[in-house]
Amino acid sequence: MPMATSKTIGEGLAYSYYSGFLKVVLPSLASRLGKYTTIRNKKLKILILSSGNLPGTLQDLEDIIFEGRTDKLEMDRAGFQKRSYTNNVYSIQGKQFVADMPANLLTLKDMADDHELTDFSAAQLETEVIKFTEVLKRILQHKTELEGTYEIIFVDERNQSFQEALLASF
Repeated sequence: MPMATSKTIGEGLAYSYYSGFLKVVLPSLASRLGKYTTIRNKKLKILILSSGNLPGTLQDLEDIIFEGRTDKLEMDRAGFQKRSYTNNVYSIQGKQFVADMPANLLTLKDMADDHELTDFSAAQLETEVIKFTEVLKRILQHKTELEGTYEIIFVDERNQSFQEALLASF
């Protein structure tokens, strides 16, 4: 029996994001777009900021407009009957897209903010965000049934603005 190796926080959070959210919503995303017929790229844009500092809403970031939500997906999951999943639809410069920011990255931000309690630094935060991104890419590449349903957009905020990275994805 193989021995489990020690993993980092970023790696664990990546798998949690995949197993708790992406593997549920990605297979049905294109069919849940409903009225959003002008979306040409029917992939979920997974937006990751190198700082781990996620805004409350994407509209808080440069020129993004909230357009609405996809049709609801309901399923019994983890002890909840009819748990609901939707994805937000946005636009930037007239281009509509579906996006998500991994909320569990806020755990890393909180750990860095609580440095005295966690002994977790801002430098470790950036390292773990990179590990999160690398592991998430590896997981999704391994899940061939999800090919073409997502696009990971990593924004290194030292070198590129969020808007530049997002617009380059179209």
